[in-house]
Amino acid sequence: MLSKILHTFLIVLLLVMPVLAQQTEIRQYKLSGIVTDASGERLEGAFVVFSPGGKGVLANKQGRFSIKLEKGTYEVVCQYVGMAPLKETIVLDGGNKEVVLMLGERSVSLKQVEITTNSIIDINSVRMGSSYMDQKLLTRMPTLLGEPDVVRAVSALPGVVNAGEGTSGFFVRGGSADQNLILMDGAPLFNSTHLFGFFSVYNPDILKSFTLHRSGISATYGGRISSILDVSLRDGNNEKMRYEAGITPVTAKVSMDGPLSEKVTMLLAFRGAYPDYLLKLFPSENIKNSSGYFYDGNVKLKCTINKNNSLSFSGYHSADGFKFPYDTTYSWTNTLGTLQWNHLFSNNFTSTATLVKSIYKNTVEGIATGEEFQLNSGIDLTQLRLNFGYFGKESHQIDFGGEASLYSIQPGDLVPHGTSSFNRRTLNEDRGYELSSFINDEVKLNDRLSVSVGLRYTHYTKVGPADIYMYSEGEPRSIKSIVDTLHVSSGGVVQSYQGLEPRASLKYSVSENAAVKVGANRTRQYIQLISNTAAITPVDVWKLSNKYIQPQIADQIALGYFYLQPDHVYEYSWEVYYKKLYNQIDYKDGAVLLLNPTLDADLLFGDGYAYGSEWLLKKNQGRLTGWVSMTYSRSFRKIVGETEEETINDGEAYPSNYDKPVNLNVFANYKAWPKWTVSANFTYTTGRPITGADSWYRYYNQIFANYVGRNQSRMPDYHRLDLSFNREPIIKEKAEYTWGISIYNLYGRKNAYSTLYQHYYGAPPGAFKLSVIGAPIPSVNFNAKF
Repeated sequence: MLSKILHTFLIVLLLVMPVLAQQTEIRQYKLSGIVTDASGERLEGAFVVFSPGGKGVLANKQGRFSIKLEKGTYEVVCQYVGMAPLKETIVLDGGNKEVVLMLGERSVSLKQVEITTNSIIDINSVRMGSSYMDQKLLTRMPTLLGEPDVVRAVSALPGVVNAGEGTSGFFVRGGSADQNLILMDGAPLFNSTHLFGFFSVYNPDILKSFTLHRSGISATYGGRISSILDVSLRDGNNEKMRYEAGITPVTAKVSMDGPLSEKVTMLLAFRGAYPDYLLKLFPSENIKNSSGYFYDGNVKLKCTINKNNSLSFSGYHSADGFKFPYDTTYSWTNTLGTLQWNHLFSNNFTSTATLVKSIYKNTVEGIATGEEFQLNSGIDLTQLRLNFGYFGKESHQIDFGGEASLYSIQPGDLVPHGTSSFNRRTLNEDRGYELSSFINDEVKLNDRLSVSVGLRYTHYTKVGPADIYMYSEGEPRSIKSIVDTLHVSSGGVVQSYQGLEPRASLKYSVSENAAVKVGANRTRQYIQLISNTAAITPVDVWKLSNKYIQPQIADQIALGYFYLQPDHVYEYSWEVYYKKLYNQIDYKDGAVLLLNPTLDADLLFGDGYAYGSEWLLKKNQGRLTGWVSMTYSRSFRKIVGETEEETINDGEAYPSNYDKPVNLNVFANYKAWPKWTVSANFTYTTGRPITGADSWYRYYNQIFANYVGRNQSRMPDYHRLDLSFNREPIIKEKAEYTWGISIYNLYGRKNAYSTLYQHYYGAPPGAFKLSVIGAPIPSVNFNAKF
């Protein structure tokens, strides 16, 4: 039903566009240009307005814009969140013209009681369900152990909840953690956190900005069905070499950036963590004898070859390790590389070719006597993207291109050693490739109405080597019901899927400061994370679609109202959405996920749906700034199989693992003294669903808990208050210093992360809740730039 509504909406837009877009006359001259900051870095999404006429245009990913205007003199106003507006006068006197608009940083008001922060929403764009945050706003938020965190900041936005205290992953509008495409300079990440979720992989000192797309997603994006987290790191500046160093209770970091020559800029950054001394302060022997570490490094090079060509490289490598005493150690690495070539064919036609490599490797090592082993797994992605942008048609911004992705997954290789009694076990490599093409057109029909219409086509093929198990009809799939095995040799086709992904959104400007937006989109996903936990863990397995695992599909419709005060003091947004999900994965009771050659037999498949309402009220100026974000949402799954064993909850809908109906976030930043600001962040969410026990029974003199109904119980509600004190930059000669104090979990709330049932003699099994962080955690951070 929802897919029919989506297709109808797209057809209606295509029919009315030619009528609404009739032009009264043809413009004679073309004004093109780029928007940059003071260091020369190009600003995607900058909004440029021309008067008289009030025409506006958005800069693309390369910071370029193009518009047709009549001959005359124009006042140009350029705005970009977090930057001071620019006003210039431009004369078109007989030909096309190319300009450069350079924006400066927004400064603190001379009154010393007014701080201006950037907007999270953009009423000028036709895109909806998108939230933007830059590095300056991120660093004002209270931190855990002194380190600003992108993933934690994302969880404070409407429609987003996290998996729990100190965990990796986040959930967007009823979707699972693996349904979010997380990017670093265009390269996908398969594990976005350090130390099991306490830190993200993004070094905040070199972060430029990030945007979270929840709905109204452009056809240029694909691969995941819930959201896109697009994180950009800044380029090296082209003025002079700059250095920065910082320290927190757990991390130390250094970075440098600047010009290597007239045409080449460079950025280098390194960060390392040393948590062992803190672990030894805990009274628990298990924690005291544990140890952990992480380090990561970034390199970014940009070469401006000439006016029409530039080449850039962004590289990243990280390594994590954690050891629990006596039994297990975990280690994992991320390696990313992005090589990008930007070419300008003309002022109206641009192209970007991107080669991406993303490698995630994970190792679990058993060290207990008699159980020594090493379990290796990982995923290797190679991707080529071609993106083109065309601005030659008035009031249109046309993007088109394609992608080719090759996935290679090692699901598990168990290598015993020492006195181990285990046998070597290696699962077949999981290989597949995905091809896609897209076109997206953003059209300004008139001063009030704009639309974005796009179409994405994807084709996926799972290839061998692979063993396809054939199961007896009418019986639950299991190792006992296998009747035949079909072996597919390396490179042979196992299964293919394809499909269209229509995208459409519309913006109607009620006034200069208010807009109504509506959007509808279909998304498809051919890779999924197999995990029976709410959070992403190192032992989870990525798996490609195959004969039994069909691609996940989501259809979403959304409606929103957006308002920005004329003086930009307040902004407000309200969105409602409904999402239908197909081919969702759940698990049989007692499913074995690790090193299981018949994993498909332990998986269950069904549909789901989610709906919700999101509110955001933000104050941008004055002594007190901040926002209130409120979400009410529900998320359900329905698994109906051919047999009782393959059916969950008697075929009735049940809450998904990510169903947290109420999510409230309050962030406040108060300029308490001339040089100091106080920031506070309060979070409240409904407890996540769990499968609980309502009774117990005795079997062969053993006592067991009786679990009834999938996800029919809930964890206690979660709430937490964080506080921080931040010193305004201290500028001395050629150096700049900043420092701050933060307290995470100020009132020491013992939020429960998980529940276990344990039996003590003479009493029935009781429920016990595990709290990861149950005490206030103070920290100090210090940064120096020179």
